[in-house]
Amino acid sequence: MRLAIVLAALPVALILHREADSIGPLVIVAALTAVTAVMPGSAGPALLIGYAAFAMAFGDGHPLRLGVLIMIPALHLVHLTSALAAVVPVKTKIEAASLKAPARRFAIVQAISFAVAGFAAFVPSGPDIGLVELLGLGALTAVIMVFALRI
Repeated sequence: MRLAIVLAALPVALILHREADSIGPLVIVAALTAVTAVMPGSAGPALLIGYAAFAMAFGDGHPLRLGVLIMIPALHLVHLTSALAAVVPVKTKIEAASLKAPARRFAIVQAISFAVAGFAAFVPSGPDIGLVELLGLGALTAVIMVFALRI
């Protein structure tokens, strides 16, 4: 399971390194990945996810660029594998059937996330963005979150 954390964080590191001008983000992600793999129940996963999200949010480029769309499931997979690794002992053999429910929830959340991203692609952007568009996107997100929590 710890190897799964590292594999899930690999696209995160590659995307941040590709979009950065320096090697700094790669070093930070590597260090946070190491902490997350060694201590998945610590704040390491939250720091890794938060750092990557912050770096992408304030990076250059369109908000729905390919790097962001790849980063969404990658960070969710880091979260999922870290949560599982935190409760499953290190040397435990994990049966594929036990991963069925988390995999189903992962797929549902990703479908919802990409539906919201698709809706956001049609929301006008720029200095004249209307309050109605922002409220509509927020309301859609809230409705989808309520629906996802019932699954």
